[in-house]
Order: sequence, then C-alpha cells, then structure tokens
Amino acid sequence: MKDAKNDGPSMAITLLLICVWHATSLVAITTSKMTMQMLKVPLVLCCAQFLIATAVSGSALLLQRKALSLGRAGLSVLASVAITYTLGFVFTNLAFSLTHASFVETVKAGEPISTVVLALLLLGERERVATYASLLPVVLGVGMASSGEAGGGFDAFAATAASNFCFSARAVFAKQLKRDFPTSPAATSDVSLFFHISWMGLLGLVPLAFCTEAFALRSSLASPSFESGRFLGVMALNGLMYTGYNQFSFMVLSRVSTATHAVLNVCRRVCVIGVATVVFGTPLSPLNILGVAVAVLGMFWFTHSKTSVTATVEKKKD
Repeated sequence: MKDAKNDGPSMAITLLLICVWHATSLVAITTSKMTMQMLKVPLVLCCAQFLIATAVSGSALLLQRKALSLGRAGLSVLASVAITYTLGFVFTNLAFSLTHASFVETVKAGEPISTVVLALLLLGERERVATYASLLPVVLGVGMASSGEAGGGFDAFAATAASNFCFSARAVFAKQLKRDFPTSPAATSDVSLFFHISWMGLLGLVPLAFCTEAFALRSSLASPSFESGRFLGVMALNGLMYTGYNQFSFMVLSRVSTATHAVLNVCRRVCVIGVATVVFGTPLSPLNILGVAVAVLGMFWFTHSKTSVTATVEKKKD
C-alpha cells in the first residue's frame, strides 16, 4: 500500500490534492447543471470543456518539454478512447439538461456494471462471484433513488446509462492501449492521453454543435433578457473545473494506491450527490435517501472486491 510516499509534508500535500480534486469535481458538476438550466446546449458545453482541456493539457506538456505529436502506433485504439470519452460527456451533459444533477450522479454510480460487462465482452475478463454479487445492491439502490419526484424520465435515465457505457468503454480501450502499445506517448503519460483525446473529441464536437445548436446559442446571446455574461462565465468556469478535476484525479492516483483512489472516488460521488441535492433543492423521500445509501454501499463492496483481487495478484508476483 503506497498511500503516501513520505510522512509529514508529503501526506499534507496528498490531502490537499484530494481536497482540491473533490472541490473541482463539485464545482464542475454543479456548473454543468447551471449551464444547462440557462440554455440547453450540451454540445456547446462539451466544446467549451474540451477546448479548455486541450489548451491546459497542451500547455502542461510544453512546460514539461514533451512533444505534442502523436505516432501511428495504437492510433486506432486511441481514436476509440477519444470517441467513447467524447460521447460519454455528450450523454452526461444531455442528461444534465433533462433532469436533476443528483439523479444523474446516482445513476452514474452504476458505471461498474457497464465496466464489468464490457470488460467481459471486449477483453474476456471474468470476475469473482463476489464482484458480480456486489453489483446487485448498486442496481437496487439506483432504482430506489430514482423513484418518485427525485427521479428523472426514461430519456434522462437512457442518456445517463449511455454515458456509463461510453466511459466504461473508454476505460477498456485505454487499458488495451497501455497493454498493446506501451511505448505510445498516450500510453506512457496520462497528460498526453488527456490532451490527445481532448483535441480529437473537439474535432468531432465543433461541427455537430454548429449544425444543431448554433442557432439556439446565437438567438439567446442576442436576446436582451438573456444573461450572456453570466452564461459565458459559468461555462468558462465549468471548463476549467472539468479540466482541473481530471488532472487532480491523476495526481492523486500517482500518490496513493489504486484501492485508496477507488474509495476516494466513491466518497467524491457521495459528496457530489449530497451537494447537488442541496444546491438545486431536489426533493428526496426516505426511499430515495435509502436508495443512495444502498448504491453507495454496493460501490464500496465492488471496490473492495476488485482491489482485493488486485492485491492478491501483486503478492503472488512478489
């Protein structure tokens, strides 16, 4: 377990990074929903997120004196990572435009389900019975949390579920990239991977956003009653926070074990659900609250089951 490389200052830095990671995630999620409340243009929001991510990650690579170019090795797999990653955010922002932020985040707690399914279908990876069993409370909890007024419609659920499968596919393809093309720049550096999938995604997003949402955006910005400055400001803040929480997640992962990072990510989602519920005034019944708790417990069980297998494998290698 490498929860912190050194005691004292190193531990303090790790704790600070965890706090900033969670804080930027909270702001990113809430500002995504705020943007969609002002104007439902999920593709435009994605463009802003990916543009800022490309600029920030590209600048980081230049500061590290690393090349921005990309070789041909693993290009098709990298393209698959970029496509699934981009579609994941498109569906996420679409879901935010359709329903409560807390509902979206609760359904996204079911991402381990799609990850296990795709890992089996695409990589042939099989899990222990305990891992499959841990998915049951996740399914049950999401169903309970989605009932009543706090729940969204089928379209919102479908969009969120689609984002889960896209992000799971992204994880599977990223794993394949690192396994089959370990010398590829995108496989050796998380910042490089983030940069390349961001600009690739942006290439596809811009024409789609122009064709489907440009008119609505122009009309709203030209309207005297529309708060253009606030809208653009919130969108810019969202792009920065979106970039920040992805980068801080990688930074935390570099300082702690995979198991610790997985548990911290579960805690992050719990915080997001709670804050989104309060900020947007989402009414929750006792059944909804119990459902969130059951889903979270299922996530902890799933994380424990997965990481215990990893730890066992690493011990055998030693």
